[in-house]
Amino acid sequence: MKHLARRIFTWKFYFYELLLPGLGAIRPERADAIVRSAGWGSTYLRPGRRSRLKTAMDRVNTLLKRSDADRADWRALAESAARFTARDYPLDGVGDAEALARFDVSGFDDVQEALGKGRGVILVGSHMGAHIAGMHWLFRRGLPIRALVQRPKHVSRELNRRFDEAVSPYPQSEFFLRRGLPATAAVERMMQARSALRDGLALYLNGDIVWEGSNTRTCRLLGRDHEFLAVWAELACLTRAPVFFVFCRHLDAGRFAIEFKRLDPATPNKPDLLLAAYLAEVEAQVARDPSEAVAYLTWPCYTEAPETAVARSRRQEPPSRRIEAREEADVVSA
Repeated sequence: MKHLARRIFTWKFYFYELLLPGLGAIRPERADAIVRSAGWGSTYLRPGRRSRLKTAMDRVNTLLKRSDADRADWRALAESAARFTARDYPLDGVGDAEALARFDVSGFDDVQEALGKGRGVILVGSHMGAHIAGMHWLFRRGLPIRALVQRPKHVSRELNRRFDEAVSPYPQSEFFLRRGLPATAAVERMMQARSALRDGLALYLNGDIVWEGSNTRTCRLLGRDHEFLAVWAELACLTRAPVFFVFCRHLDAGRFAIEFKRLDPATPNKPDLLLAAYLAEVEAQVARDPSEAVAYLTWPCYTEAPETAVARSRRQEPPSRRIEAREEADVVSA
């Protein structure tokens, strides 16, 4: 009872347990309008939120040297932030054919061609835009794919069901990462990943995890130097598997656009150079639509100096409130 009492006084209870579960049962354009309205409402209900969103947009407009006529509006960021937080719930309860039809897809033929040759591929995702809906598409599409990430929280029942499928010889449940993963288990995950790639599977990882410690490389994103986890780049160098960057954006009326971009094969086979090429593409995606860069513009791990972000995350309690990207990185670097 105490746990329930605490939950009902948080916005997540009303958003994830009351509002979002029913979105899949209504028309996608209507569901999208509801979510965007929630984004607007938050700027009135949460003190200081409007000011923070304006500051974030001013920073990225200045960084990208946008003219006054081309400056991105903070109102678009407010709407995208709600879409970002709603994750893939608008696709819950929707049949595969209908769900997949809501995506505009580009660049996937190259991925299929690589997989058709029996080669494993590395798909490098991010926290840009509709990244959870993008994972939803990858699993619904029936790809031979495993995600080497921390299991996402607050996702649809359908995506959770896909995560729980015990498909041999590489059950997805044995690929998920978690905080406090013993070193031996972390090594086993890496060995599994290498083996899965050699057996022709697609391996999905996030490439924008800010972290400190082992398996990191210093690189620049949106004017700030950070230590980024480079496990995917090290796997790419080790296995020579083709690398594709994956970006998923929100479109109007409850639609999405998922794009696959092949890493230039001429890129030198060094982790720091692969990471730099990836982050350059991330910046290009941000320049294309800054409102989709909710994480990069609002999460302290990206917006503050590294030492400040680390200190802030360590002060936050309980652990469930820590920055999502840092939680994911912690187990990979174990």
